[in-house]
Amino acid sequence: MHYFVDHKKKKIHQRQFAGDRCGFVETPVEKREFTNQADYIEQLESKDLYEFCPHCQQAQIIS
Repeated sequence: MHYFVDHKKKKIHQRQFAGDRCGFVETPVEKREFTNQADYIEQLESKDLYEFCPHCQQAQIIS
């Protein structure tokens, strides 16, 4: 699994499904990170209180 981490909003996105609804457009590039390390993601979630983005858990449909 490949993740996109928004450190400004403390959100974890699934990179393949991240889109406009996720709201990371305002996040500066230096506050964005890409990783595929599941243990790092678990640490962010449990210790640093990051949350998984509810919008990119599946493919977004454009309407």
